[in-house]
Amino acid sequence: MMDSTASASSESHRRLQFKLGRDITPMSPDHKLLVGFHFGSGPVAREHPAIVSLGIDPIDGQDLVEHWWYEGDVEYKVIGNAHISQCADYAVVSLQVPDTSPQDFRACSFHAYKELLSAVQQSKHPNLAKIWNYFPGINDGEGDQEKYRQFSMGRAEAFEKFSIVDKTVPTGTAIGCVREGRLTIIALTSRHDLLSVENPRQVSAFEYPRQYGPRSPKFSRGGCVPAQGHDLLVYSGTAAIVGHKSVHPHDVHLQVGETLENLDHLCKAITALRDEGPALVLDDECVLRVYLRNPGDRDFVAGELLNLLGAIESNVVFLNADICRRELMVEIDGVRVLP
Repeated sequence: MMDSTASASSESHRRLQFKLGRDITPMSPDHKLLVGFHFGSGPVAREHPAIVSLGIDPIDGQDLVEHWWYEGDVEYKVIGNAHISQCADYAVVSLQVPDTSPQDFRACSFHAYKELLSAVQQSKHPNLAKIWNYFPGINDGEGDQEKYRQFSMGRAEAFEKFSIVDKTVPTGTAIGCVREGRLTIIALTSRHDLLSVENPRQVSAFEYPRQYGPRSPKFSRGGCVPAQGHDLLVYSGTAAIVGHKSVHPHDVHLQVGETLENLDHLCKAITALRDEGPALVLDDECVLRVYLRNPGDRDFVAGELLNLLGAIESNVVFLNADICRRELMVEIDGVRVLP
């Protein structure tokens, strides 16, 4: 994959810009690296305090970094185990702790989230917008002992401790690494409020019935952060769920269509929220992560996305990963900046 900026044109000024690749050359002399999400098992091309290795691998083989470049000063600091990058509009707080067994993962998640949220409170920007979670063995364990359900319990308990209620939870992604790794949590925060949306095709995750675990997953489906001179759109991890049920179990060909339909509904919800500008659609302005349980499904899913987006080389990364429900084969999340 060649390095390429995901932007409409060189004339379109955007304070926050994204770039996929290994090259860490700034977008301009005025841009600083807010965060770099490193995909792959190899060493990072150049060490940088804002780069976080997620323990998840690109299906195409080549290590990649999803760079977030911010036009303006970025400050880097460490509080305990938490690494913080912060600028005028955003902070990114990342935390990595050793993995544990499913029976210990509730406590592990609770303590990791407690430390993360404490660091968020000490950053310049306390308003949560998006949290990414990556850890091995997401489907290990049976019933309520499944690792993902234990994670959901720990996260919910930490949110309660910090008085984060269902209606104010940030967007989120929780993905299973297919090789050994750590629990990695990365929080995007802002000095601006997240204007969150839900998908009318889906039950809100925080309202899932008991059959999905003792505590419901705590995340909103998507939203918009109106920042200085731009809007940042964030999409949660999205899969083939209608209502609260998984549809087309184990069938990636049908699941990808349902997933894209759900993302389209989020675009419509965000369009209504912003109440200005043209209707939002999925196109090559979006920067997407596509998580696939089966690497062999990459070409089919890439073809579907290419037909929809028009281009995928500069703005889509395909990752080998486990999904939070065993019958789900694909999940997609993403971001977009609007001037």
